[in-house]
Amino acid sequence: MLPVYKRIFLPLAFAAGLLGGCGPNATLMSEADEARIGAEEHTKIVKAYGGAYGDERVNDYVEQIMEKIARASDRPDLRYQITVLNSPVVNAFALPGGYTYVTRGLLALANSEAELAGVIGHEIAHVTARHGARRHTTAVGASILANVLGAVLTSSAGLDPNVAGELINFGGSAVLAGYSRSQEYEADDIGVRVLGRAGYPPLAQAEFLAALDGYSRYMSAGRAGTPAWLSTHPSTDERVARARKQAAAFVPDTPTSGGAADGRARHLQIIDGLPFGDDIKQGLIRGQRFVHPDLRFAFSVPKKFTLKNAPDRVTATHKNGMEMLFDLAGRKEAQRPVDYIRDDWAPRGSRVEVTPLTVDGRPAALGKLRQGGKYIELLVVEYSLTQVMRFALISPGNLSGNAQSAMQTIRRGVQLLSAAEAARIKPDTIRVITVQPDDTLESLSRRMATDERRQDLLLALNNLQKPVTLTPGTRLKLVVN
Repeated sequence: MLPVYKRIFLPLAFAAGLLGGCGPNATLMSEADEARIGAEEHTKIVKAYGGAYGDERVNDYVEQIMEKIARASDRPDLRYQITVLNSPVVNAFALPGGYTYVTRGLLALANSEAELAGVIGHEIAHVTARHGARRHTTAVGASILANVLGAVLTSSAGLDPNVAGELINFGGSAVLAGYSRSQEYEADDIGVRVLGRAGYPPLAQAEFLAALDGYSRYMSAGRAGTPAWLSTHPSTDERVARARKQAAAFVPDTPTSGGAADGRARHLQIIDGLPFGDDIKQGLIRGQRFVHPDLRFAFSVPKKFTLKNAPDRVTATHKNGMEMLFDLAGRKEAQRPVDYIRDDWAPRGSRVEVTPLTVDGRPAALGKLRQGGKYIELLVVEYSLTQVMRFALISPGNLSGNAQSAMQTIRRGVQLLSAAEAARIKPDTIRVITVQPDDTLESLSRRMATDERRQDLLLALNNLQKPVTLTPGTRLKLVVN
């Protein structure tokens, strides 16, 4: 999906320069405006994160925690709304007006109700402290950027203005998501106090931050990058130490607040059976392979590429700068793949060499071109009368040989699945087990349905570090298939 690739990173670079000119003396928006903005953006946020998670039991549980935290907050009079997003990424955030979000991935990482409450307390602290309102001119700047840059891209590349606008707004949101360091620390401090006032151990916030740090190290070792919630926040080591200090200094407002009920047993019971990783309806990543049982296709990428899945595309990146993008796209009925590349996909005015071929028995075509110092290969495979599978491989110009080899691997790995093959694909889920006397870290890790780093994932999910002493009767999370 070459045009999309060209647009993804531009908004961030332009926004950085534009937002730098926003002054500190901007007029603070009203609470009514905050509520309006939150309501307007809510639907977009839910869509961008794969929709709301539909398990009523999980949603009721999270809403109950939100109610407790809201009552203990600095602004119990505000109307709060929390949504569990059906996303595997570990993330949580709040919009102006009290619209708060936690992902399914964050629920899986948390080890107690108190840890989840600590995250929610931190996020609504941004709301009660009106951190979003203080970025009013920043939001205005991003809106101007979307209009101007959208017009430039549409006129120069012949892109769909609706698609361009969505991507630019998403880029603007990525910049706007970052609060200042002092605001993050303020939200941490408020969150610890609110956690204690709500009757949870105030130390739980530090415990979740430590778990997040361990999960970050697991992810980084696999080249998957930093968890989203951590990437927009200050250094974890500093925050853990600060949160522990704040928790130690917490003095309950009443004899009943600041109790020691962390709700670990309830939390583990609620997330037992929770999907882990991508939603099967959006396709699943299995090491170097992406499979989509509902749409009945699969493909593989070469070793050392890291796959990432999103609701509308799949990407794969290599540390040498090569990137692959995949999606399904509409075509004129029965249009040949060769014509699709030449007429509908290749950048206008480019010199593209197109060769017809066959992939898994289906008509296909491969296009090669150079543009902007990049070497690009475009693979189109017939999916149906009105749709094609599209693979764009973009590499630095001096790595054309590597790119050609990578695309050959992708071509060989494309597979249209039979109904029986698709039915055998099952999602990974969280399974909570009770440690038995003869269980060891090695024996439990063998039950994990993941790659060769299964022991590391088991440790990260349970906030454990080596050397580990497993106590019989302890409840732990595994990822099973």
